[in-house]
Amino acid sequence: MVRIKSIHFIHFDTIDSTNTWAKKNAETLDQSELTCITAQEQTAGRGRFDRKWISPKGENIYATFYFCLPLTCSFIANLGQILSLSCISVLKKKGFEPQIKWPNDILLEGKKVAGILCETICFPDRIGIVLGIGLNINMRQELLSTIDQAATSLAQLSGQTWTLEQVLEPILAQFLEDLNTLEIQGFEYFRDKYEEILAFKGKMITCYDGQKTVKGICHSITPTGGLNLLLPDGSMQLITAGELKT
Repeated sequence: MVRIKSIHFIHFDTIDSTNTWAKKNAETLDQSELTCITAQEQTAGRGRFDRKWISPKGENIYATFYFCLPLTCSFIANLGQILSLSCISVLKKKGFEPQIKWPNDILLEGKKVAGILCETICFPDRIGIVLGIGLNINMRQELLSTIDQAATSLAQLSGQTWTLEQVLEPILAQFLEDLNTLEIQGFEYFRDKYEEILAFKGKMITCYDGQKTVKGICHSITPTGGLNLLLPDGSMQLITAGELKT
């Protein structure tokens, strides 16, 4: 059972990576709290498959939520997806129309605005969750253009400057609410909402799992959060991990 008694904030001016710091210092953190580690700047920010995450100072959200779950927890694979849904709920309230690029990238107008990286630490009596989010808030176009894929920021699309707190704080509150629902109801409770905003649905995509690629039609989401890929021969293949490209 998830028992988060309180939230503790740790903020850095400059750090290599909030996820890396959380992993190195996990044993010193209160296991009954959710610790929110944030930074103004990351010098070695990273995403999935150890890709570099460009992290200019003071422009974006760089945050990691660290908390613990029981060894018997069955929904760890869904935590990144749930955080993406929490983030999307907040962005919708602020007038944006986000989509999810399976499993947990967030797109605005077809461009990446946020990425989520979930890592775990195994202890004898619990699992430490290191759930990181990078969300482009006020990032300028000249920096966005240096990213190796189409990217955008809230400021670029809205024409206004945002404070990081007015975005991060509601995301954290929504995530705690959604985490409680996930524990009680399972991922299936979120499946329809997730599928409604699924990017590339009905389109031909390539899925890369770190070793091999599979091509097919982005079809649907399973009750446990996997992706159904419709192959050219008409069969359906379940994808449980990987990165999508069109």
